[in-house]
Amino acid sequence: MTIKNETDYEKASERADEIYGAKKGTAEHAELQQLLKALKDYEDDFIRMLKDND
Repeated sequence: MTIKNETDYEKASERADEIYGAKKGTAEHAELQQLLKALKDYEDDFIRMLKDND
């Protein structure tokens, strides 16, 4: 999963909130792990972009 823009970010964040606390071994837990990684990657890219503009 790749988050490309703020709309994707908001949708992914909302979905992560919905399934937060999913039990290990479930499809929701796997989805949550993917969402959290994608959210972190997007945030890291955003911060990197801000630093590059300084």
